Amino acid sequence: MRTFVIFYFTGLRLNELQEMRIYHIKELLEQGTTKLILPKTKSERKLFAGDEFKKQLSKLFVLNDKVDIKSRVITKGSVKSGRTGINQHVFIKQINSKMRLILGHGYTSHSFRQGLITEMGSKHINTKIISKFIGHSDVKTTMRYINPTDEDLKNAMIR
Repeated sequence: MRTFVIFYFTGLRLNELQEMRIYHIKELLEQGTTKLILPKTKSERKLFAGDEFKKQLSKLFVLNDKVDIKSRVITKGSVKSGRTGINQHVFIKQINSKMRLILGHGYTSHSFRQGLITEMGSKHINTKIISKFIGHSDVKTTMRYINPTDEDLKNAMIR
């Protein structure tokens, strides 16, 4: 459940989620923002939490003095290199299997990312802003994710 909520509100990739620590959750709850260093590009990814995201995080995480804030948010599995974490291939299969079970065939962990980008595009948010938020270095990559619906087209055309 933690994985779904975080994917839904942030559009993170799995390898980015692997880097997320409890202190990131604490910062989101207390300050409404945090930043991750992306393993793929070594660049910075800022995350923001509105009221609904904070509400969901509060349900999923109990933060008290006993919690190690440096521990990973998602700790299942292990990586062959010996680093503690998640075997991405196994974890992605588990996530995708669970999503198909709950949401139906055709959904993957990347669906949250595509959905968030498409939603932002349908709200007419500048593509450069979306690209920066999602962590794309090239706006063309972001444009491939935006899939306007018939309703989006209708709303854009009716004045």
